[in-house]
Amino acid sequence: MVLIFACMSESIKAAGVAPRPPVWKRLVFGVALGVSLLVLTGGVIELALRVAGVGRDLSFHRIEKEADGKKWYRENRWATATYFPDGLIRRPQPMKLPARKEEGSYRIFVLGSSAAMGDPEASFSISRTLEVMLRHAYPEVRFEVVNAAITAVNSHVVRRIAADCARMDPDLFVVYEGNNEVIGPFGPSGVLLPFVRSESGISLTVALRESRLGQVLRRLAEKAGSNGDLPEEWGGMGMFLDQTIPENDPRLERVRSLFAANLRSIIRSGRKGGADVLLCTVLTNERDFAPFLSGHREGLTDSELEQWNSGLEEGDRQFALGDHGEAERAYMGAWEIDDGHADLAFRIGRLMLAEKRWSDAKRFLARARDLDLLRFRTDTALNQVIRDSAKSAGAGCSLVDLDKMVMETNSHGIPGDEFLYEHVHLTFWGSCRVAESLFDAVGSALVQRGMVSEKQPQSLSDADLRMRLGYTVYEQAMIIHELLNRFASPPFTGQRDHAARVELWTKRMDTANRLLFGDGANPLPALRSLYEQAISLWPEDWVLKRNYGMALLGLGSAKDAIPWLEEARMWIDDDPDLLFALGNAYSEVGDNARANGVYEILRALEPRYPGLPEASGSQ
Repeated sequence: MVLIFACMSESIKAAGVAPRPPVWKRLVFGVALGVSLLVLTGGVIELALRVAGVGRDLSFHRIEKEADGKKWYRENRWATATYFPDGLIRRPQPMKLPARKEEGSYRIFVLGSSAAMGDPEASFSISRTLEVMLRHAYPEVRFEVVNAAITAVNSHVVRRIAADCARMDPDLFVVYEGNNEVIGPFGPSGVLLPFVRSESGISLTVALRESRLGQVLRRLAEKAGSNGDLPEEWGGMGMFLDQTIPENDPRLERVRSLFAANLRSIIRSGRKGGADVLLCTVLTNERDFAPFLSGHREGLTDSELEQWNSGLEEGDRQFALGDHGEAERAYMGAWEIDDGHADLAFRIGRLMLAEKRWSDAKRFLARARDLDLLRFRTDTALNQVIRDSAKSAGAGCSLVDLDKMVMETNSHGIPGDEFLYEHVHLTFWGSCRVAESLFDAVGSALVQRGMVSEKQPQSLSDADLRMRLGYTVYEQAMIIHELLNRFASPPFTGQRDHAARVELWTKRMDTANRLLFGDGANPLPALRSLYEQAISLWPEDWVLKRNYGMALLGLGSAKDAIPWLEEARMWIDDDPDLLFALGNAYSEVGDNARANGVYEILRALEPRYPGLPEASGSQ
């Protein structure tokens, strides 16, 4: 029998008929074939959609060709559509850069989120302040400083932007990022995209969402109302009130790991594109900004909680009476019960400041920030990731450690209100100090590249910088107004020092108003002189002309505003703020036809722009 079977097998082989493969092999083959067909079908659909012009290019930049044939890199207003629904997209700052870099040019890209972008007013950002310093010190170099930072993004978005910027012939990347790692896209406190733990998972998700097929499917989901509980409008920081993360949450370790991976990717992109890279540690307001939200450690008994509350209240009472010794004993008694409460750490830090115990103050105030349950600020661990990333990056990447700058500027080394408007956004003075730190590093890079023979000192005073950037009293008043609006909403309203902060900024607004309108004076002559002096020193800067026109409009001189706004529009024709101001100016002088024409352009760009009038003829 065995012999017969063996003979049959040999006959089958001789006839060229193979035995049937086992079930598992057939299963694997079937799955592989199915996946291959699916990928092939998806690829065909994707190609067809691209050829048909369906969907959008979501790159950071686009190329625009003018009538004279010259090509420019322009910002792509849809650059963040991968990460935000259409109604919540965060727009890049306006950009107009020669597609072909001119000889003698040095091109810098400043990367990050709102703190790097310049919030609440990008006209006084790190990038613009640095450009003014560099232009003055090295007139032989043509500097092109691009503000490539975008509000509400994090390093997952910045790495994609960096990859695009690397194709734009960069000389330097400046990276100032870390505040939104927990709350931004793919972060554990994000509200628009789920937390993704792996770098490969995020890359796959981004690739799918960027594809034209993915865009079509997302659009269909939005129309069908199947996007869950996504907000319809941008709600600012109040959107994240329920997204608390304690310090011991294991997801924070993944955040740090992914942050490190993203920084490596940004550095690789910069180096591949021919750029040096400067990684900056990130400043946060530790000294003068109370935590947004505090919580107790788990497992406290009712008795312990009662003792803790008694210690806190007694500490507050004794501190108010000026008895710092008794206040410390009471606070530290509470700290021994619960050393994870952010607001208690802040109170101890403030007590140490009053005692001039600088080292202790710095330690407790940093702990208060790190313990804050609403993680809007770069913490100690994330800043250490930045330092470690720069150290391990090798040639072409350097660290700009702003802690060192704070220590040199402020003898106590604790950043506060002089550097930051609130928790993370730089004041004008803070932007100047950060730009100075970058200025020195850029000087070294210029020498190394042979573009200058030797480094120059930064010789512009703060008064010079204010004048050259058009940082007038009017601009200050506008910033204060925006901040007061911000402080009137959560999470600021929940801070223990909220009332004092509002009082402080209200006084600053009163001061600005007195400077503008004191004794019934007309502020326009002085402001005209300041803006026009700035424009004479930087005549090609469209931002100065826009801001001058907006100031004239805001102070009741619409007719005089129009020429400046139109001149700015000749350079950048799609800036929403500029278009809104120009439409309003035409409306105020009674030229409704031109006003409506400008409003229509704005409506096509930003249909939800605040204050935009309804379309003519609408009900």
